[in-house]
Amino acid sequence: MRGKHHIIIETENLKFEFEIKRNITVVQGDSATGKTTLVDLIAEMKHGRNNRGIRFFSDVPCEVYAGDEDRWRYELEGMAGSIVFIDEDYRFIYSREFAEYLGTADNYFVLITRKPLRNLPYSINEIYGIRTSGKYHFPDQIYHEFYPIYMDNYDTERIRGDERKTQLMILVEDSRAGYQFFEQVCSIHSVVSAGGNTGIYSRLTAYSDERSILVIADGAAFGSYIENVVRYAERKGQIGLYFPESFEWMVLKSGVIRNESIKEVLSHPEDFIDSEKYLSWERFFTSILREKTSEIPYLRYNKEHLPDFYTSPQASGLIMKVMPEEIRDILLGVSSRI
Repeated sequence: MRGKHHIIIETENLKFEFEIKRNITVVQGDSATGKTTLVDLIAEMKHGRNNRGIRFFSDVPCEVYAGDEDRWRYELEGMAGSIVFIDEDYRFIYSREFAEYLGTADNYFVLITRKPLRNLPYSINEIYGIRTSGKYHFPDQIYHEFYPIYMDNYDTERIRGDERKTQLMILVEDSRAGYQFFEQVCSIHSVVSAGGNTGIYSRLTAYSDERSILVIADGAAFGSYIENVVRYAERKGQIGLYFPESFEWMVLKSGVIRNESIKEVLSHPEDFIDSEKYLSWERFFTSILREKTSEIPYLRYNKEHLPDFYTSPQASGLIMKVMPEEIRDILLGVSSRI
């Protein structure tokens, strides 16, 4: 499955309207926020119990998983080509087996859970709450919409203005190409690898008393860790956050690789990313970058060992321009904070 899908579910008393564009969407929130109502309405439609005059609009089938805990794989295989809603009461959504299944499934999944799904690489941009935003067409009809919980992919305010912490540490998620790029281009700062998503929080707690920290991680796969990191940053202070889709996305976005087809892909990636082939958008962007550079030796992208071309002044300058100006200034030492 691929593409962006607009869904409307309504009765005379309420209306839900939202878009799904990635293979994993997470809906969070406390009770009484509409999550259960949404799932119940879809289930009623699918099972022919439409006693509330439900009107349903979607260009693809929508399903609610209501099967046996131990037969999920068998039952999900019968829902191919649909958007599947699964409630947090099903424990299998937290398993490694489910994560492996999603990597080959011809589905989009909407997972309703308040707990992080550690085995799934989902985007910080696809974590939503449900809010009520007023009336709609019918008398007394309540309008519900999805809203992104983590709207901004960067925050620099917390690492400005504290003269007691004159050092800045750049904490990069991985130890491969992204880390190698920032280590060479931002050499005026201490650049540290967290060794993966799981290491960012522990590194923050170990170093945040000593210096200001700017965290850089792939937003396309950081969803299960974002809550702890944001809460710690808000509580502790002097921690800035920047979550681009991925380092490979930055390279593609920069124009370093001159290819007109890349611009089209980046303008609406959901139309090109097949859920059966790519568990996360980060993997897709890596695949595209490798494909588009494979025939030119000095450009040939290697995630393990970044070619020197990408850290050259001309190329690195273009890649850095992809970042918000505030982030770029901090990394290059232009900001008065540094």
